[in-house]
Amino acid sequence: MAKGKSTIASLVRSAAKDENEFASVVQDVLSESDHERTALFFDRLNIPRSVISDTLTDPIHHFALTSDQVGDVDQERAISSGIQKFMDRHERKLKWHSTHPAIEGAQNTLLLVRAMISVTELRLKRLMILLERKDELNPAEWAIARELMNRSFLAFRNSLNILSSAWIEGMQNTIPPEELADVLGNFYEYIDNHVRLLDEYREKIEERRQELTVVPDGFPPVKPPNYFGGDLLGRGPWKQYWATVDQRAHHFREAMG
Repeated sequence: MAKGKSTIASLVRSAAKDENEFASVVQDVLSESDHERTALFFDRLNIPRSVISDTLTDPIHHFALTSDQVGDVDQERAISSGIQKFMDRHERKLKWHSTHPAIEGAQNTLLLVRAMISVTELRLKRLMILLERKDELNPAEWAIARELMNRSFLAFRNSLNILSSAWIEGMQNTIPPEELADVLGNFYEYIDNHVRLLDEYREKIEERRQELTVVPDGFPPVKPPNYFGGDLLGRGPWKQYWATVDQRAHHFREAMG
């Protein structure tokens, strides 16, 4: 580690303080363009479920990202693995809040979701930069790209399922409607906006897929398959995915009156 460079532990502690620190520290880590440190940082990044926020009505942060801040396919796979651990940890926190519904925990729940939304967009930005670097991929590179896409979309769906079913229903059964409405405000708009953003990325990924070529060793080049290994680029899985996401977003919106 270079002299004067913050340790991963200190970065993680700073990012866990509040939402502004979270956005600032993550952006600083991205700006270092040190892919190994980026992977390790996300692997350990943790927002405590006791943290509350006074920025819940602010726009959700969009991280700036340049091409040099994105690694090769193997480095991006490692970064994605670190991000997935971040998402999984905070999904477990959402589940905890769902089994402990309380007005005191509502702000932290929304803070967790805001962070997960901003990190999901960051994952998809990284994927698009990776896909735009070259027009020909080997089968392993294409398989990794598909893995990165699937993880990004599925992690958000999982968190939305928890938020819009177990958590909101637990809160409705515990908290007076007017108190719950005061805390939630227009949060459903953030959910709706993110669903639209995911759809835009889905279209961009599909457009790029049609421009790419996969070159198997010893075989003629082929177009990247639309369906491979039961993942999300198939028509059936995508239709089911969007039906679930739209349904859950609608349920959350309706629950807020």
